[in-house]
Amino acid sequence: MLHINDVSFGYSKSGTILKNVDLHVEESTIMGLIGPNGSGKTTLINLICDMLEMQQGSMKLQGSPCSSQQAKLAIMHVGSNDDIPVFLTGLEYIQTMARLYGTRVEAAEVAEYFAQFGMAGAERRLIETYSHGMKKKTQLSCAFLLQCPLTIVDETLNGIDIDAWYVCIQEFKKLRAQGCSVLLCSHDFALLEELCDAIALMWNGALQTPLPYEQINEQFGGIPNWYRTAVMEKAI
Repeated sequence: MLHINDVSFGYSKSGTILKNVDLHVEESTIMGLIGPNGSGKTTLINLICDMLEMQQGSMKLQGSPCSSQQAKLAIMHVGSNDDIPVFLTGLEYIQTMARLYGTRVEAAEVAEYFAQFGMAGAERRLIETYSHGMKKKTQLSCAFLLQCPLTIVDETLNGIDIDAWYVCIQEFKKLRAQGCSVLLCSHDFALLEELCDAIALMWNGALQTPLPYEQINEQFGGIPNWYRTAVMEKAI
């Protein structure tokens, strides 16, 4: 699925951001990505999504470079902000995204997701009338409907209510069951423990080899203890 090999990246003013990063995400896998702010997580995601130009190493999705059109059509990036076109309705936004990805989403399908998220009927209103949480739910609905081979989630669940949180849990599990993979970047340990097959820790631009969640739970009693232990070791 996603194969990242020996990737390094830096900015001229701030120096090296990523250091020889390797990461492999197989099909039907939910991979967690955690680390302190500024550790390089968003830079890594931007490289996967071809929003930054590669400097060293390789990134491939389903055998194609992540910069290729084929790979771009296989990736859905749901970011941490809620910057979606406010001059469209929720329905128009999702159907426009579907066309860009070469597929079609029916109005009834969109209405079903909006109802699940407690927004019944809002899909026909302009996005400019939506709250922050409603915009996030619209982005997530789009990702769940398009079912791309790889969905990248970067702190997107921040700002949604608890009922929507549980809807997302079930929908991410459905994506995995359908053979899709998810790269889940989050500080929400409860979310990671509920969903992830494995978790990778990024620290100061370097990425630890991912550990299966079962191993983390058995050895450390959960992600919080594992994270504290790993961070303490890095700090020494």
